Amino acid sequence: MGHGYSVDDIRKRLFTGVLSDVLDSLDCPGQVCDPSLFPLKEDMRVVGYARTARAVAVNRTPTAPYAMLLKAIDGLSGDDVLVLGLEKRSTSAIFGGLLATAVQVAGGRGVVVDGYARDAEEIQKLGLPTFVKGLMPLDSFGRDEVVEINEAVSIGGVLVHPGDLIFADIDGVVVVPSRLEDAVITKSFEKVGGESEVREALRGGMRTAEAFERYGIL
Repeated sequence: MGHGYSVDDIRKRLFTGVLSDVLDSLDCPGQVCDPSLFPLKEDMRVVGYARTARAVAVNRTPTAPYAMLLKAIDGLSGDDVLVLGLEKRSTSAIFGGLLATAVQVAGGRGVVVDGYARDAEEIQKLGLPTFVKGLMPLDSFGRDEVVEINEAVSIGGVLVHPGDLIFADIDGVVVVPSRLEDAVITKSFEKVGGESEVREALRGGMRTAEAFERYGIL
C-alpha cells in the first residue's frame, strides 16, 4: 500500500482498543462492528485490507452457483481480508472449510463474515483467522448468494469500502477508513508507546490519578 509500515507491523504492535480510541480522537466514531461477530478461536486476529463481497437471501437455484464468491476469493492477494456482508434474514453458512482452504492458498490474511459459517473445526485446524456471526450447517446453495463484489458492504453495522483496513481480535472488529489510515496508525503506534510508559509507572508504584495527570492516558 506504500505506507511506512507493514500489515505485520500493525498486527504485532496494535490491538482493536487503541485503534478505536484513536478513531474517536479523530472524530470518527462508529467504526467498531456489532459485538455479535466473534473469532472461531480466541487467539485469532484478522488484520489486512478489505476485499468485499455482498450476499443476498434467495429462494431459487442460481444459474451459476457461487460464481461471484469464487471470483472474490480468486482475486485475493497477500494483504487482503475477505469481508462478506449478508442480509439479516440470511439462513445458511456462506463460508466453510473448502473456501477457507481457497482463501489461505490465495494468500488472504483472514475472513470476516457478517453471517454464518460452518466446518468450524476444519477452519480452526487450518489456522485461517475467521470471524463470524454464528455457525450453521446449512449450505448456502439456493439460500444465500453473493451478487456483488468490490463495492461497499455493511458489516456489523459499519460500512466497509474496498481497501479499508480491517483489524479484528478477541475484543471485536474495527474498520479504519482508508482516507484516515496513515493518521490512525501513526497515532496508534504513539499511543501504544505511551501506554507502555504508564504501565511501567504503575508497576513502579505510581498512583493511578498521578499517572493519568502526567501522561493523559488510561
